[in-house]
Amino acid sequence: MSPSEPPVFIVGCSRSGTTLLRLMLTQHPHMHIPPESEFLLSLHENTDRYGDFSEPHERWFFIRDLQTTEVSMGAYAFPIFDLSIHEAETALADRAPTDFAGAADALFHASAHKHGKQRWGDKTPHYVRHIEWLSEAFPESQFVHMIRDGRDVARSRVEAGFTVSMRRSARHWKEEVHTGRQAGRPLPARRYRELFYENLVRNPETVLRDLCDWLDLEFTEALFAFDESGDASVPDEHAHLHEKLNAPVDPSRAQAWKHSLSSRETADVEEEAGSLLQALGYELTGARVPLWLRGLRGLHRNTLSYTKSLVETLRRLGIA
Repeated sequence: MSPSEPPVFIVGCSRSGTTLLRLMLTQHPHMHIPPESEFLLSLHENTDRYGDFSEPHERWFFIRDLQTTEVSMGAYAFPIFDLSIHEAETALADRAPTDFAGAADALFHASAHKHGKQRWGDKTPHYVRHIEWLSEAFPESQFVHMIRDGRDVARSRVEAGFTVSMRRSARHWKEEVHTGRQAGRPLPARRYRELFYENLVRNPETVLRDLCDWLDLEFTEALFAFDESGDASVPDEHAHLHEKLNAPVDPSRAQAWKHSLSSRETADVEEEAGSLLQALGYELTGARVPLWLRGLRGLHRNTLSYTKSLVETLRRLGIA
């Protein structure tokens, strides 16, 4: 891996604008960022099978696993590279002997070169929980942690069908953002950066100029042409989740929760994640969950706890 061309990982809680940033950056003439990979962590467990990739069967094992590893919603890992089996095998053979990270880097680079680019990136939101491992596996890598108001994220995750509960969604957002910050902040400033969705959609040129400077990329107006190729750059399996990406940046998407969440829904998110929202500079409304609902939820929790305790007791007695 060339130190002058470090990979860029775009991470963050899902529905935080990671796809928007990916589509913007991949318009750059030097940067190629394919759809989500997901395989880096799962296939890393098979490193003994892959050896140092010097033997044809080792390379084939890796390619086969990429072909059969589902990344999400029916999409598989190998197609993201847009490489033929021969092109992938050649890229791995040319890099051997190497380790798992080197093999992955070889395929990403081959994919970038096939698209006329010199540098690759990876937009996989879930990697926000694995910054530490990725930073070690790819020592020169840079991480852009996308952060969005947790109330918007919770709303969007419910609308997308990822969860049915605003509270669970808020809890998920809090855990993802906290985990990413904990792992990213100890890294050198040149390797980890937090980028707020609200700033990106309200002041896209200012934010992108600054980001390009940090990534050592020359700023270009081409970054704003993402809406002309957004549909083609998102896998068909995910198209229904990104219907707004075929339109220019819309500043109204920032804090849209103010016009779409009820007071109770807002209260649910702020109760779960209010401290982190404040720490990130988001203003709280002070909305409170109604007392009757608090009581009902408390009764529900107590009932579940009692039921669980009863079942465990019956099992110990050999009755259940």
